[in-house]
Amino acid sequence: MNGTIKNLRLFTADPAGPSAEVPALPALPPEPTALANRELLRPPTYGRGHHHLEPYSAAWFDELGRKRYARHGRWLPAALEFGRHPGESILLIGPGVGCDAARYLEHGCEVTVAATAADHPDVVRTNLARRGLAADVVTVAGPPYPFPAGTFDVVVLNALHAPGPVTPAAADEIGRVLKAGGKLIGLFPARLDAGYWQDLLLPLQRYYWHRPPDPAAGPKTTRKELAGVFARFGDHRVRKRHLRRSELPHPWRVLPLAVLERLVGRVLVFKAFKPLHTARPAAAGARTHDQLAA
Repeated sequence: MNGTIKNLRLFTADPAGPSAEVPALPALPPEPTALANRELLRPPTYGRGHHHLEPYSAAWFDELGRKRYARHGRWLPAALEFGRHPGESILLIGPGVGCDAARYLEHGCEVTVAATAADHPDVVRTNLARRGLAADVVTVAGPPYPFPAGTFDVVVLNALHAPGPVTPAAADEIGRVLKAGGKLIGLFPARLDAGYWQDLLLPLQRYYWHRPPDPAAGPKTTRKELAGVFARFGDHRVRKRHLRRSELPHPWRVLPLAVLERLVGRVLVFKAFKPLHTARPAAAGARTHDQLAA
């Protein structure tokens, strides 16, 4: 017997086999190591892991969900504000394998996932369904998004592996689907990160040490560039997060990682709000229409 409590679905096991509610993966699913490295913000060449776990099994998804928010990812729950928006509508762009979507759902949010083909929406659906969680997973090609204006309270944009930079037109589209006063939370690769300063201050490092590749493949950006792209938003706040000691030259590793992370972290956490005054013209137009009708 299946039941639904708000946006949390409960499934009972079918003695005849697995639940039909869990969608099947494609015949040729994506390479699991690459997906795992992206979800855990690791360099793409990282090869260690729990190879004894069957890819895309429940244990494999659970391991990713645990490790994503542990140690180097300990900053993610606070940055993404999982527990601060119960009952609110969340649009998640760039969902990974769905760990963040599951966290929002578990905290009582109403979640819509906008996933491109490169985001592997079937993997996201499988991860959520086998947890008994329900979210709308919409396959998109990118902006514009197929949602009415003013639909969401919060838009979470994970651009760490975006194929191109966020343009002002894309920022306007995010503003369109946000409610007036709605919040944008974005994750972007930082240009002035540890790798930038190592290349600048240690130009001969290639002769004695090869630093790991960047953990994010998306275009790098700066605070100033983000402020320009999202100029229509207000109350900009930008923080640097995420750094591993293995990505640092040996002499730098004796320094406190918490301090270095805030100075030369690999990820920019960008937060901003859609101004409330954007709702005024629509409200004024509605009043004028009512007056004419009267």
